[in-house]
Amino acid sequence: MWPFRRKSPARTVRARTRWEGEVAVIDVRGQTCPGYLLAIDRAVAALSPGTEVKLLISYPPCGEDVKAWCRERNIRFLNVAASGECWVIRIRK
Repeated sequence: MWPFRRKSPARTVRARTRWEGEVAVIDVRGQTCPGYLLAIDRAVAALSPGTEVKLLISYPPCGEDVKAWCRERNIRFLNVAASGECWVIRIRK
C-alpha cells in the first residue's frame, strides 16, 4: 500500500461560486489546466442563460483557454484583465 492517498479528481476540480449582485463570481485560483476549465464548465452549466460571470483565475494562459472554451459552448467572452496576482475574465452565458 502507498504511504499516501491520491486525491480523486472530483475533489481537486472545484470552483467556489458566490454572487455580487446579479453577477456570478467563480473562483478557480490555484488550479491549473485542465482542472480549472473543468471546474468552470461545471459551475457555468448550473447557471441560467444570460447570467454574467466573473472568473477569478491564477493560471497564466487562461485568456486564450477560456476564449476557446467559450467558442465551443456558444458563451460570450466579454474581457480579460490582470488584477493583482490573478486574472479576471468576464463572460455571459
